[in-house]
Amino acid sequence: MDAETAVNDFKARISHMEPYYETISDNDLSYIKLHNVGEHIEVNNIRGYLQSRVVFYMMNLHISGRTIYLARSGESSNEGSYKADAPLSETGHKYALNLRDAIMRCISERNNDVLAKTEVDISKRALKVWTSTHVKSYQTAEYFAHNDNVTVRRRMLLKGLNPGVCENLSLEEVKERFPDEYKSYLRDPYHHRYSLAESYHDVSVRLEPVILELERERDDILIIAPESALRCIYAYFAPEGLPDSLIPTLAFPRSIFVELTPTAYGCKERRIGINPGSSN
Repeated sequence: MDAETAVNDFKARISHMEPYYETISDNDLSYIKLHNVGEHIEVNNIRGYLQSRVVFYMMNLHISGRTIYLARSGESSNEGSYKADAPLSETGHKYALNLRDAIMRCISERNNDVLAKTEVDISKRALKVWTSTHVKSYQTAEYFAHNDNVTVRRRMLLKGLNPGVCENLSLEEVKERFPDEYKSYLRDPYHHRYSLAESYHDVSVRLEPVILELERERDDILIIAPESALRCIYAYFAPEGLPDSLIPTLAFPRSIFVELTPTAYGCKERRIGINPGSSN
């Protein structure tokens, strides 16, 4: 069943069952009433942490059109080191310039396409660039700072996964130095945490406020961050559900950026090339 058929079927089921719906009026029950996707919200008898978090999540949802872009930070002059926090290399600066041109060109083409199809002008929609506090990330983002309708914001929560004792080590070197740890990693790459390090689960929990803010935003968002952070954000919006074990394997080469368009019934994805000369 294709998406359009599934949506029409769902609406038909709602229409068929509507005569049998009963309005909740028992004040002893815990419930949330959401009218017109956030236009009006009623909550009653909400207790405890989990119910409160559900209310907070529902209050941030909307179906207004916007686009989320995910792009990797440019190459640094000390690419393998987490602690060094090195600035962009010459290749990294070229990548940042090409990324800016590609993103702005993509937005312009989308705006023109929407105008031609709907006669709605969305050219004034802002682009907000969120970047990690890594030097190479915000230096990549700085290339956007002088464009109209663009704001750049550094966010500590977008930092990459801390590798701990495995910094600058390849998987083969980790296997040789920490054989037991390596076996544990293979059993559960999403939850396993090396000594003094973070797991991908830790990164996902850290990024929860960022994801909630993404749900609330009505402007376009570009996230420039290390690959580990992008993996966790992408997994939340992925058009098809991803098992935890696959999240550490997701690839974001520097030859592309990812365009995510949230819709009422999912999220559309495109991977768009930056230019043939970009590094991988």
